Amino acid sequence: MWIQLTEVSGQPIALNTNHVVSVQAYGERTKITHVGGQAIVAESVDLVLAALGLLPLGMDDVRDPDQPLHS
Repeated sequence: MWIQLTEVSGQPIALNTNHVVSVQAYGERTKITHVGGQAIVAESVDLVLAALGLLPLGMDDVRDPDQPLHS
């Protein structure tokens, strides 16, 4: 699956989610590590995680325990 986000420069960037290794908060932005390197995007980590179909850590009380943490 591909998602389109916004680089901090304001330019759109498309990322293949099959290649995402990690997603980290980076101030008010998000640092995404993928097999080709890293990208800093303007969207919040919560928005990026939602686009990936994931819940932020610390949300176990609202997560269905039968829901996988990843696909």
